[in-house]
Amino acid sequence: MNMQLTSSGRAARAVTLVLLCLLAVVMLHGQAQQAPAQNTPGPFTQEIKIYSQEYIPQDANAIRVKSTMVPVPVVVRDSHGNVVKGLKREDFQVFDEGKQQNVTYFDVELAHPPAPAALVDGKLPEKPATPPALPKPRYIGMYFDDKNMTAGNLYYVRNAAMSFVRKNMAETDRAGVFTASATVTQQFTSNKEQLLNALKNVMSHIRKPAMGTCPNITPEQAYEISRFRFEHSDAFDLAVQQAIACGACGQTGASAANGPGSQDCTNLVTSRADFVLEIAEEFGEDSLSVLGDVIRYMGKMPGRRTLIMGSSGFFSETRPIQILQDRMIEAALRNGIVINTIDAKGLFADNDPEEVADADANGSNNFLPTPNVTAYAQDLALLEKEVSNDPLAALADGTGGKFFHNSNDIMGGLREIAELPEVSYVLGFSPDVVKENGSLHELKVKVPGQHDISISARKSYFAPTKKEGIPGAMFQKLNREVMLTDTRNEMVTHVTTETGTLATGESAVKITAHVDGHSLFFKKEDKTRNERVVFITALFDTQNHFLAGTEAIVDMQLRDATRQQIIHDGVNGKATLQAPPGNYMLREVMQEVVGGRISATSQAVHIP
Repeated sequence: MNMQLTSSGRAARAVTLVLLCLLAVVMLHGQAQQAPAQNTPGPFTQEIKIYSQEYIPQDANAIRVKSTMVPVPVVVRDSHGNVVKGLKREDFQVFDEGKQQNVTYFDVELAHPPAPAALVDGKLPEKPATPPALPKPRYIGMYFDDKNMTAGNLYYVRNAAMSFVRKNMAETDRAGVFTASATVTQQFTSNKEQLLNALKNVMSHIRKPAMGTCPNITPEQAYEISRFRFEHSDAFDLAVQQAIACGACGQTGASAANGPGSQDCTNLVTSRADFVLEIAEEFGEDSLSVLGDVIRYMGKMPGRRTLIMGSSGFFSETRPIQILQDRMIEAALRNGIVINTIDAKGLFADNDPEEVADADANGSNNFLPTPNVTAYAQDLALLEKEVSNDPLAALADGTGGKFFHNSNDIMGGLREIAELPEVSYVLGFSPDVVKENGSLHELKVKVPGQHDISISARKSYFAPTKKEGIPGAMFQKLNREVMLTDTRNEMVTHVTTETGTLATGESAVKITAHVDGHSLFFKKEDKTRNERVVFITALFDTQNHFLAGTEAIVDMQLRDATRQQIIHDGVNGKATLQAPPGNYMLREVMQEVVGGRISATSQAVHIP
């Protein structure tokens, strides 16, 4: 058995983002065919920066008190995997962006603190022992991506979770069960019976594009077809040959690819690829959005927080999914949550029975490709499974967690990633100088006096932000606009809402605010066109008392191709605001900064 348990899959993408509060997400939807090649930095990382944070109406007389302490949990293991005990503050070195910091806080956390001293001959010790500190509760969120797991894959992850609850869950642990489909929700509890009952009800709700269609294009194949649109590639040629074989192009035989109907065949393949890619993006967005709800909910819990995500993976190579994935990593870091992931597929098998059945249904198993694409066809299934693991590896790596994969010992893997280390250390430092720009700071922990060790520690943190992210006078104008109820239509915008229950069991309203791309002004500077869009979403009660809000800023320094794409597609700001059932007033204020134009709307919202 080749078991792999790693704390670093593919390197998580580091992007400049700011506090994600109440799941404020800004999505820039581009056409799939314009997505960059995998080995090329996308327009998002090069040209677009997104900042988001909690919105609180500003009082000119308010005084803000900030804490700049950065906590760094650390686990040190020797070459045999055993935890290294007895380390002291002076044994550690912490580096922020390569600069050594002064460790001003140090604590040792024990998984199992020693019991108080026992009676000797029926008497207490002469000197009363100092009572040990009570262990902090640990909150373990179990997130089942049931929309991306077959019944067979989910069976093993669910059984592993039930075994952990029965045998390994400590008395001080609090666990919760959440699903991507939101069909099962068990909020945090130490009651094992409640947890086991919830786990029994976790079932597969896997979604698949409509079957019975030919050619049967996979998401990775569709992505390659879109990247090299109007060019011959192995991905494109394979799909064309399959379409010819099943008669989908209206012709059969080798001449179909070059005959009078060849353009029809090309159009069929590219449109099918677009459809598959769109569905794959939708599946990925659904899984990550619910994960964001769970992260936000766990962030409220007072104690150590670990999230375990079981999934068979999903496609994540296009820009909208990359943006959302990065923001989930950011949100977890902000909330002190470590994400551990499990690949429910286990060891790669040649064929999953359910996948074989799907292939039989659409006739792809009755197709033999020509020699020039045979190797690609043979490698495609393995490539698809490897690509589907990318988001699981990135989520774990970006939050300092572990990615368990390439093993059928799902039970042992879940137990290992959920196990609390016998001894861990918490270091703290206050950065000497930190700019309040929301930038990502890389951390490095060293233990110079130890050799042949491995160190698991927080890898990064985000700098705080300041309201100067929006010029002062402008922000005051926006702040006043939020508190009004009138409508302003200086831009073409559209706001939609959806109410319901989150996967965490909380009632909420989800908001999508769209700014038409033609409403944006772009200021030319050197070789780029620059613009900034501000979204403020606020929820009020029926007495006009402010309850909650989010604020997001999109900074764009665009090359011409990306600018044209944004003009075509516009910019969407998405937010989720949690609130008890009741009647509310929602206020959405949007501004493009270059021209200074503002649009604002108010609408009644009922949360059932």
